[in-house]
Amino acid sequence: MKNKFREYIPIIIVGLICIALIAFYLYYEPLYHQLEHEKFNGIRQDDDGAGEFFKLFGNGAIIAGTLSFSWYLLKKKLKSPFEYVKIAAKKVFSFHTYFGWTALALVVIHGGYYLITDFKKPDNLTGAAAFLLLLFLAAYGYLLKRNKKRKKTLRSAHFILSIMWIAALLVHGGGFVIGCGVALAVLFVGITWLERRSTVAA
Repeated sequence: MKNKFREYIPIIIVGLICIALIAFYLYYEPLYHQLEHEKFNGIRQDDDGAGEFFKLFGNGAIIAGTLSFSWYLLKKKLKSPFEYVKIAAKKVFSFHTYFGWTALALVVIHGGYYLITDFKKPDNLTGAAAFLLLLFLAAYGYLLKRNKKRKKTLRSAHFILSIMWIAALLVHGGGFVIGCGVALAVLFVGITWLERRSTVAA
């Protein structure tokens, strides 16, 4: 029991750090905007083209993360009556790890740009929280692939971290994260509905 609990200690620590970062964000964000408002006399400062470009890397990380997370849903479709659904589920499983590492790489590029160009931006705090969780998520995924003895515990920890990462992303990415989640949910519900309709018809 103690050995299993040890697997979750890093998750508890990183979770507390991320909660602290998000709490500080909620405190600092209104203050930052007030100072910016006073500094520029209420005139909105538009982001440059480079900022919009590097924002795409963040959106790409969310898409890659969504595709990776979709395995938790699509693994239930490995016995689907539709052959193309089973093939798609197997493909997602094959690329699950690659989607995860792609998300991490894109986050590093996305976050690195904003840390260098606008270190004081409040969004960096929630971005750091999401990055930490994704880093630990990748580490647990790496261990999961190479440690068969603790597979059940590591899989559970990996899943918990993925849920925590989604929660941090909702704070950081807002609407785009919700859009990806809704798209994935609609896809899963749609496939399930078609399967049930096919079963009834048969």
